[in-house]
Amino acid sequence: MSNSFGKIFRVTTWGESHGPALGAVVDGCPAGLLISDADIKAQLDRDVPDKTVGTPRGEDNRFQVLSGVFQGKTLGTPISIIIWNNDARPDSYEPGRDTLRPGHADFTYLARYGHTDYRGGSRSSGRECIARLAAGAIARKLVGSAGIIFAGKISELAGMPVTDKESYDRARQHAVELGSQGESTGGIIEMNISGVASGVGSPVFAKLQAELAAAFLSIGGVKAFEYGRGFQAAREKGGTHNDPFVFSSDGKVQTLGNNCGGMLGGITTGGDLFFRLAVKPTPTISKPQKTVNVSQNSTVEMEYKGRFDTNFTPRVVPIAEAMAACVLADHLMLSGIINPCRFPVEK
Repeated sequence: MSNSFGKIFRVTTWGESHGPALGAVVDGCPAGLLISDADIKAQLDRDVPDKTVGTPRGEDNRFQVLSGVFQGKTLGTPISIIIWNNDARPDSYEPGRDTLRPGHADFTYLARYGHTDYRGGSRSSGRECIARLAAGAIARKLVGSAGIIFAGKISELAGMPVTDKESYDRARQHAVELGSQGESTGGIIEMNISGVASGVGSPVFAKLQAELAAAFLSIGGVKAFEYGRGFQAAREKGGTHNDPFVFSSDGKVQTLGNNCGGMLGGITTGGDLFFRLAVKPTPTISKPQKTVNVSQNSTVEMEYKGRFDTNFTPRVVPIAEAMAACVLADHLMLSGIINPCRFPVEK
């Protein structure tokens, strides 16, 4: 099982959904970066941005930085963050411990490992992502020093387009209505990242969009990824899809448009990075579903009684931003924009 990613800015997450705690270890963050508990808390507080469709599980996300930070600055040593579970209910999963939830990773974890943690999906639970938000708080502070800004939003929820608060409220109500019938729904999010200088990324197998795709697709429930014009590019002509090059007012080369999503050949153009992510309906639902009980070798009908997100899409927005920040932190150091050893002392 791979629980680590990154080359210089390396992140390892650990812990189970209904265990005592989860956490993250960030290794490779340069020394001298100002970081506070408030910076981390601000990101952990985004875990369930819309409780109307989010999980009813009431975690307060109490955390502690165990290492790597002294007097408000990073030391260049591993930063370890622990986040305690205060509303875990592992006993509630006992009745269905041998019943595989359709659409969930229960079966594939069992097929790979044989011995698994049946409590809420363990590492395949949405709760696992809280550690990503913690690591992302460090990465966001680091790349923010380079002027990088993240803007994620929901563009579709429960099959309905979202363009403003009014349309979001209608879509959310639709999701809630379906949830009351035992169903779940999905959605689409868009992310725009501005302020990334040109020349960030690597060619061929370490293309920036490839590593961002790997990061995004590692988020539970994310089923598809596109950047720039994405699948629409397949329907266009080269003459209309290509972005002409022009000189900016300060004499720098830039693209006139941004059909490429801010990247060419896996390297940034200096334009905004733009992505779309598709989030599937939460697989855990209370509506009766046919499945199997592996201990009894029998076909059964399952009616799930636990807690789950009616729609996981709102929670993906901050998680995707966190993952993008970690990938960009890695590439900014690989490209030499950020010194991987010592961060400039902030006044």
